Amino acid sequence: MKKTSFLYNLISLAIFSSFAPYEAQANENAEDNEVEKIVVTGSRIARTNLVSAGAVTVIDKEAIKASPYKNIGDILQTMTVSQPTENSLSANGSGAVRFNLRGIGTNRTLVLLNSKRLPYGGKGADSSVDLGAIPTSIVERVEVLMDGASAIYGSDAIAGVVNIITKKDFDGLEVSASYGNNTDFDGAKKHIEMVSGFAADKGSVTFSASYSEDDVIHSKDIPFSEAPVALQNDGSLLPDGSYWLPWTAVTDPEGRRLTQGPDYGEFHEYTSADSYNYFEQSFLQQPTEVYSMSAFANYDVGQAFKSENVVLDFEVLYTHRNNDSNSAAQPLIPWIGGYDDIPISKDNYYNQKFGPKDANGQSYDIYKWSKRMNEFGPRQSRFDANQFHIALGLSGDFDDVWSWQTGYTFGRYESQETREGVFNWARVREAVGPTHFDESGTLRCGTGPEVVKFISSTCVPLNIFLQPGQTQPEGAMEYVSGDWANVSYGYSSIKTATFDVTGTVMTLPAGEVGIASGVSYMELEGLKQTDSNAVHAMTTDGNGRPTGGGYNVSEAYIELNIPLLSDVAFADSLELNLASRYSNYSTGAGNTTNSKASIFWTVNEDFSVRSTISQAFRAANIQELFKGQLPSFENGTDPCKTGADGPIRPLTQEHDSGCLKTGAPASGFRDGLDMIRTNTGGNPDLEPETAVIKTLGLVFTPQALDGFSLTFDYYDIELENTISTFRAQRKIELCNETGDFCDDIHRYQSGPLKGVLLGVDTYNENLNASHYRGVDSEAFYKFRTSQYGDFRVGVNWHRALKHEISIFDGGVTDYVGTDSSNGGFQPKNKMNFSVNWQYDNISANWFTYYLGEAETDGRPEQGEPTKHTIDGWSYSNLNVNYIASDQWEYALGINNVFNTEPRRVMRRSAGNTNSIGAYSAAFLGTTFYIRAKYTF
Repeated sequence: MKKTSFLYNLISLAIFSSFAPYEAQANENAEDNEVEKIVVTGSRIARTNLVSAGAVTVIDKEAIKASPYKNIGDILQTMTVSQPTENSLSANGSGAVRFNLRGIGTNRTLVLLNSKRLPYGGKGADSSVDLGAIPTSIVERVEVLMDGASAIYGSDAIAGVVNIITKKDFDGLEVSASYGNNTDFDGAKKHIEMVSGFAADKGSVTFSASYSEDDVIHSKDIPFSEAPVALQNDGSLLPDGSYWLPWTAVTDPEGRRLTQGPDYGEFHEYTSADSYNYFEQSFLQQPTEVYSMSAFANYDVGQAFKSENVVLDFEVLYTHRNNDSNSAAQPLIPWIGGYDDIPISKDNYYNQKFGPKDANGQSYDIYKWSKRMNEFGPRQSRFDANQFHIALGLSGDFDDVWSWQTGYTFGRYESQETREGVFNWARVREAVGPTHFDESGTLRCGTGPEVVKFISSTCVPLNIFLQPGQTQPEGAMEYVSGDWANVSYGYSSIKTATFDVTGTVMTLPAGEVGIASGVSYMELEGLKQTDSNAVHAMTTDGNGRPTGGGYNVSEAYIELNIPLLSDVAFADSLELNLASRYSNYSTGAGNTTNSKASIFWTVNEDFSVRSTISQAFRAANIQELFKGQLPSFENGTDPCKTGADGPIRPLTQEHDSGCLKTGAPASGFRDGLDMIRTNTGGNPDLEPETAVIKTLGLVFTPQALDGFSLTFDYYDIELENTISTFRAQRKIELCNETGDFCDDIHRYQSGPLKGVLLGVDTYNENLNASHYRGVDSEAFYKFRTSQYGDFRVGVNWHRALKHEISIFDGGVTDYVGTDSSNGGFQPKNKMNFSVNWQYDNISANWFTYYLGEAETDGRPEQGEPTKHTIDGWSYSNLNVNYIASDQWEYALGINNVFNTEPRRVMRRSAGNTNSIGAYSAAFLGTTFYIRAKYTF
């Protein structure tokens, strides 16, 4: 794919006119006094100040020190521009921590470490960086560019860029340790870290190591999450447990779902009172162990390669994490797993003795049955992850004007997941089939000795109708579960080689024209390999097809910074920055060119204006390209089926033509599912996503009020060709309405399951578009008092104006101010308030985080839809530091000072209860930590 830019001619002209023999410029601009130049995130050109046309928010080391979190990802998620996503309290997740800038997607936010790319992290062949692998002990500051930057950095920089700057030139030794818990001491968090280093005339080395350990907290131990509940329109809560029960559920020949209920009484039709509290066995805080080691060094080589001031840089980071997740015991539901041939036989002893009976009092083959296997214990996953990052760099000066740098970076993230508590379908089939008693009176699988096969000779019948106080027959659980666990392994790796040149091409009346140009080559690989049990769909853990592949990209870029005006009326300075980047991918992305133009206008000492217009893109990642194709599930309801209550609804050609065309019976059917079975997977022909980004910012720094600053930044992001999947339910609806997508819908064509979905094809496609608008504002005021110490007050405000998603068939929805399964949690307003106070050797920090209200779908009333408002919500943290001596420093922190409960929401599937990730900081109630640091 080739993309040309509306800025192309402008940039080409600027580049052409800018080139001049640099020797003359070098002599003309040489100065006796050297001025340190700094590279700001969002540009490759070094400059003498932190002026930037793009909005950059800095999280400094003081803010990091005052935070209760020990990885950068959790700190970033407290920003007003952060959208709820996977974090350290994602109880059933992989343990990875991510950052979703402005809700545009974790895979559309570029994450850098010292301006270098990191490998994606998670379970293998992932799509975004695991920020939980970056300990705070190594971080000097974090720069967050809230602007598109593909013209500078390439793919992924659509929402913005997170650049983590590490500590360098550290001289000394610091050791700190901390302990945290909630007020009921349900689960401790322990952390220890060390930073040491030395600096000399020729270079420096900084070492760091850290270790943290989180104890487990079960959901049942925290009142807020002890049981699943459903929020009602009047604010009341009703029990809302799982449909899949440890007290067996079966479907009788009349299509009624029967169960004995939690009291294990007579079989009766299922009601919500029979649902199961699946939080009994779940974790709220995963038991987690993380340790990391790092080294950052530089050495002044001096003169080399016909250059001066040559410096060798080296950095290495290693992080290991192991964590366990726990969820409710595995339910056996063979007909959902695609196994319609695993009935509980009418000739099964346990069915005959304990199972339901037909109208004639006889046992019958039960094709649709389910039982959650609590007697086996919970499903457990153990994750072991390792991240490696190694970078080598050389930089030097050709002369006083021109500089160069080159580097090589290697990163790799490896993960292994071991899942226990799953069952083998082939053995379940034998264990619930016909049984007989052998000559010794032992109950055996099969109809008799004459048909005993090897598998039946070792088979022990399984009692699906087990009641409290009873145990499964000896050997039954071992037979259906085996001594094995499902194991998957994955990795993501990145290799980059770069060469950059920066300098000055000419001097204009307003100043020097700066230039940066360079080339790069990058290789990315990824793999997620499941074991043979998952590949062949042999277990209740579902199918698992290997995902793997790789690609490379060659790139070249150029950036110009042109001073247009200086020290004139209404313009202390006016700068124009132009940039363009050419990328050539080995995949379907082909080649693409993305450009950017920006201005920074300093009107006077009090007032500045900044604005950008840019193109950005995101190339499809390995998972989107090469994900193994396999069955899965998606939230939604098959429009063709009859609901759980009432008589079966017949299907008509007038209203249900697509249902009938794809195999649904005219007499109607129901399946008891609250999800839709799908067929998912990658697409190697995906094109890149593209975006046009516009920003306009105002900066107010009144000289009359020293220490005060105020910024407003407006953004407008139009994203097209987004990689997505078309919702299965909508495909079924369109098949009915227009006849489209019917070939993507697959159903059972005969037998007792006729009409039930086998799967709907929902493979990755370039389908949709989205449009985002909003305003971000920051206000800070630093002042001193003679009696009460120094103060720093800060307010951050995010106002969403548009969060519009356009789906393939023309539907456009603006999700601003709403909470929904499609748009996520999108309150109009988010605000952070902070106060820092320092007096002599004592300092204190107060943080208040506010999330505005959001509207969501309520419970239907009298068949009519309703709306429900999630009220605004806030919580506060307090941190106090005391410097006792030159060596000792102590800190005490209280998080969620007022023990604010998370908001309840209507979406049952969101979060650890029916709340959402935005409120995860309050899941554990009030927590505290104490910390001590010793400096040698």
